[in-house]
Amino acid sequence: MKRFKFIFHAVYILIFLVILYFSIDILLNTEQYLSKIKLSSYIKFPKYVMMIFLFVSILMAVEYVMQQIRIHKLKNDIGDLESEVTELKAKLYDKSQEENALVEEISFDDVDKGDEDADEEDED
Repeated sequence: MKRFKFIFHAVYILIFLVILYFSIDILLNTEQYLSKIKLSSYIKFPKYVMMIFLFVSILMAVEYVMQQIRIHKLKNDIGDLESEVTELKAKLYDKSQEENALVEEISFDDVDKGDEDADEEDED
């Protein structure tokens, strides 16, 4: 999966750069490209198409950056939640240890009282 993601991101960035380069190049050098094109029915070069390509390439870049920021944020959130879970487990462990200590103390007190009652019965 990581290999696919790496390849996909590389292709994505490459496509963005190619679209951006050619869109800007065609917009800046429109007259030179038009002189090379021999069309008898040529009316007007559609600059809005190049603007759309330029806009889409910028949107691709923004989307990619936002996606990476979101992934980074989610990874940080996961780390925070894991530390919180670890902290809660530690508190739960401490609480269970305290309860075990109380239960043992109570059981020792009952055994001691039982021994004292048995001693008193033996004396009578």
